[in-house]
Amino acid sequence: MSWRTSRAWPVRVLAVLAALLALVTTAPAGTAAPAGTAAPARSCQPGPGRHVMVAAANPAAVLAGCQVLLAGGSAVDAAVAVQAVLAVVEPQSSGLGGGSLLTHYDAATRTTRVYDGLAESGRRVTAGLGVPTAWEQRRYGVAEFDSGVDHSARAVGVPGTLAALELAHREHGSRPWRSLFDTAITLADAGFPVAPYLHDVLANASTVTPSCAYPDLRALFCDGDQPKPVGARVRNPELAGVLREVRDGGAAAFYSPTGDIAPAIVRRLHAGAFDATADEHGPAVIPSLLTVADFAAYRAVRRDPVCTAVLAHTLCTAPPPATGGLTLTALLAMAQARGVTGFAPDSAEYAHLVVEASRLAGVDSRAHVGDPDVEPVPVAGLTDPGYLAARAALISPDSANHPVLPGHPDGAPARVAVDAAGGGDTTSQISVVDARGDALAMTTTVNLNFGSRVLARGIVLNNVATNFSAEGAEVNAMAPTKRPRTSIAPTIVFDRAGQPRLVVGAAGGGPIPDYVAQTVLGVLGYGRSPLAAISAPHVSGQTRVADCGGSADVASDVEAGTGLTQPLLAALTARNHPCARAVPLRSGLAAVEVTGQTLLGAADPRRDGTALGG
Repeated sequence: MSWRTSRAWPVRVLAVLAALLALVTTAPAGTAAPAGTAAPARSCQPGPGRHVMVAAANPAAVLAGCQVLLAGGSAVDAAVAVQAVLAVVEPQSSGLGGGSLLTHYDAATRTTRVYDGLAESGRRVTAGLGVPTAWEQRRYGVAEFDSGVDHSARAVGVPGTLAALELAHREHGSRPWRSLFDTAITLADAGFPVAPYLHDVLANASTVTPSCAYPDLRALFCDGDQPKPVGARVRNPELAGVLREVRDGGAAAFYSPTGDIAPAIVRRLHAGAFDATADEHGPAVIPSLLTVADFAAYRAVRRDPVCTAVLAHTLCTAPPPATGGLTLTALLAMAQARGVTGFAPDSAEYAHLVVEASRLAGVDSRAHVGDPDVEPVPVAGLTDPGYLAARAALISPDSANHPVLPGHPDGAPARVAVDAAGGGDTTSQISVVDARGDALAMTTTVNLNFGSRVLARGIVLNNVATNFSAEGAEVNAMAPTKRPRTSIAPTIVFDRAGQPRLVVGAAGGGPIPDYVAQTVLGVLGYGRSPLAAISAPHVSGQTRVADCGGSADVASDVEAGTGLTQPLLAALTARNHPCARAVPLRSGLAAVEVTGQTLLGAADPRRDGTALGG
């Protein structure tokens, strides 16, 4: 069965969802017209929009955001409503317990800004996620943690999503903050149907411990040892209570050390008898080092985007600590320098060139990017046209580089190692254009699917510490109050007049910049619609493997399960790509294209999303 068939929502699930949407759209506070005014004449519909558009990973979330826009809300207002609903209905990917980057364009001032709400470490850390404290080593005789620590309380960082949304809303919101949560609260209280992607994540044996052996996941999402079936209703009244507190008290209600939320999270993170072993019967239980003071100290950060010229447009995307934005801009610069649009899309030549550019761009970002507030990042060197031209010259039309190694841009110290890029299909994307011309691309995540797999008050808590490099790394090492790097790349592309042309971003772990780049190329380089560009088979060069043709290198990946899988795999193999492989590349893209007076939205058919406009 192809992914296109397997992603279809069963009719019974759509019926349940339609009933719930009817429930939550009966004049919620977030969408009602202001007193003394007529209700909006327009309604949210699939297909082209004339005034507003939202694309995201779940229909209920998209509808909530679209209705906010039609009630006069801004792009940021819509993002708050969409994220609140995603926290309920798509908890495996994002939520109040995760981190986010928002790339926002303000039409009134013609300025673009990035709001950094990435999760960060607390004030007390060890030398790496796998390193126990000295007391734990003495008390339990554990010299190091195995991979079980990745899905434990120890991996949780201070969440940043709410802080970033509130900061952006304070500066660009037009609807009251407290009016944006009613749909999410209703769905958490009344229940929502298990979507196909949520079920797939629960059923996927991605860890030694099955999903339903994690106590917190089992309580909400499982029937005994099995995930709830597609269409089964899930209620999360604890999360509904949290959403009410955040609605009424803002982000302060979440972060306050004297409130009800942060102390409850910290208590849950310190609960349970220590157990460093994860197996098929249950997860590792390794307590967090976070305190309520760490929550109180968290602040969202405004950053300048990374902007570059691409295909006669200007592309602006996320800066460090994201690697994704720099990888994206370098990939596109190298591919353009080698004449990528002179080859047919999805051809062997296209795939070879894009994968080689991806491999070169990715190793550079992973070698040189960390938290810019803690360690220097050579952004100017990595984006220098001369440097990128020299890197592009390494791409041969007939043979792949092996091994692919990082370069030495100006301002960068020598690096002795390159870290692996994360894989998987984690994270979620929100793309919005509002009636005043503001645009927002928000990539939001709990890191790996279901993050730490620890829940507190119904909130799925991230496992951001898995994004730090291993002990002894020269860049991106774990340190106090530090944000580890991330592959996410929320992006806005502008036309020659400086107006938004494409608002795009992706879920999907390490290959995120590849997914975004291929969508940009599809729309701007080949004239494809957003849906056609998103749906095209993916290729990627972001996953490092230990044994690739006899040495460590970056694999050349082709999306499995499409009609082009075998031809593209054969083409890369013929060009001596090391470790050419067919693998799942489940992207989770969302995009809005602006063409004249028309807005075209699209969400990735590999997952459960949609686009609605008005």
